[in-house]
Amino acid sequence: MSDVLVEEGINLLYNSKIQDFNNWRMKNLTVKFDINGKSFSGRDLSQAYLNGVSCIGTDFSHCNLSNVNFVQAILNKANFEGANLTDALLMYAEMAECNLVNSDVTRTNFMFANLQKSNLIGSKFSKTILVEANMKDVKISNVDKKEAYLKYAKIEGTLWEGNR
Repeated sequence: MSDVLVEEGINLLYNSKIQDFNNWRMKNLTVKFDINGKSFSGRDLSQAYLNGVSCIGTDFSHCNLSNVNFVQAILNKANFEGANLTDALLMYAEMAECNLVNSDVTRTNFMFANLQKSNLIGSKFSKTILVEANMKDVKISNVDKKEAYLKYAKIEGTLWEGNR
């Protein structure tokens, strides 16, 4: 039964029926929702409740992910290239080795997120929250660190190291 339920949730996301998806999530909180390796490239998933979801290797490239709740999601090796993550919540998210090239992370909250070895080259930072984030060995360039709130962030191995 849970496979049918998961497929129903995935179909709602694929069709960008976000309000219906969020209602489905609220009714099926005990269902393990896993979208590992799926492709949502170019879709509008803004305001989706994807907290706690397993999205390992999922393709979110060029998606509208503004105001998405990814709190405690597992996003390792996910592709966010060119995605709009404005105002997204990614607190406590596992994001090791993610591709965030040319993404918009304006006002995005990465508090306590693990971004280790992710690629943020060309990303748009403005009022981005990285409190306690693990940014070890993150690739980053063309980003003014004054645009991010880095309190207690681990930035070893980044261009920002030594420029606190």
